[in-house]
Amino acid sequence: MRVFGRAPSYNPGDDNIVRNYAVQLRKRLNLYFEREGSQESFRLEIPRGAYIPVFHARPSLAGPQPALAASAEETTPISPAPGSHPQVPPARKDWRMFLIGLLFASLLWGTCWLAYTSASSPPAPKVASRPLWATLFSRGHDTLIVPADAGVGILQNLSQQPASLTSYSNGEYLSSVRVKNADQGSIDDLRTQRYTSMVDLDITTRLSHLPEVIPDHLIIRYARDLRIDDLRGNNVILLGAIHTDPWINLLQANLNFKFVCDRRVNDCYILNTHPAPGERPLYRSNLKSPYRETYSVVALLPNLDHTGWILLIEGLDMAGTEAAANILMNDSAMRPVIQKAFTRNGKPRAFELLIQTGSLEAEALPAGIVAERFSQ
Repeated sequence: MRVFGRAPSYNPGDDNIVRNYAVQLRKRLNLYFEREGSQESFRLEIPRGAYIPVFHARPSLAGPQPALAASAEETTPISPAPGSHPQVPPARKDWRMFLIGLLFASLLWGTCWLAYTSASSPPAPKVASRPLWATLFSRGHDTLIVPADAGVGILQNLSQQPASLTSYSNGEYLSSVRVKNADQGSIDDLRTQRYTSMVDLDITTRLSHLPEVIPDHLIIRYARDLRIDDLRGNNVILLGAIHTDPWINLLQANLNFKFVCDRRVNDCYILNTHPAPGERPLYRSNLKSPYRETYSVVALLPNLDHTGWILLIEGLDMAGTEAAANILMNDSAMRPVIQKAFTRNGKPRAFELLIQTGSLEAEALPAGIVAERFSQ
């Protein structure tokens, strides 16, 4: 149980990893005793429904013996008495038991090690993005991963009252926002509980498993608990959709691709401040036609005192945020970006990526980079 990281009281009905590897071990033992170990005096078994090995004495393996030619001195052949068994010397028995035990230990160790390494070692990302991750995860700074505040997003949608960064960070918005015709208990939950999305949790998990991560310097901080000083001396990764992460408003002045919301809180788009040839001035989600599309931004910016970096993984909605993270983890998509964003001596420069993703008749389409910017 220790190898698999499970408590002795764990429920195998909910988690069958131990049972699966016990089944594999049982099959390998059976195969051994049917082949190489077919002449062994004892058989080792793992009973079904249990994980403790059991030794069984095997039935007599003695069969009809071929007659031996008698020597000149022999006058009467000596035959074993009916029902008797050949005697195995004690030393030979001890060696057989030792070898069986060694075999069992080797098989058990091998299967447990395989389970442990496969469960605890996430696949390493490919080479292309490693300069980016090495920049964001360093011993010189703490790195804060900040999942979005889904609660404040829901409150804005229900109340149609947008949250400014100032009113959000000082708690005024959460204490004063009013929602008509809603259950007050549920509204109070949104004010006080820490809700985020599965998309953000998945991205946080993927980031925390990167080999460049330094565990002692990694901090997961909820958006509601973030403070402006956190954006000064640390590396920070901000996740979420625009209306669930008011902190992005602090960085909008430094972005070419800006998030803008008109009329309604959830009616937002990305403004292309300085369109390049072939680019549109704005990019808005289209969720009503058979081809549904949405947009997101990945941006690397200096932190507020220019001692570290802030990475934005932000979408117009959760689908956009997920697409942005997938691009970051895509080796072929990020290779040309990293080549442009990092100098020959490995120093980073700020960049922005505008990402499009969509679906056609409920079938997801691959995400792609439709525009990019790099600082000089």
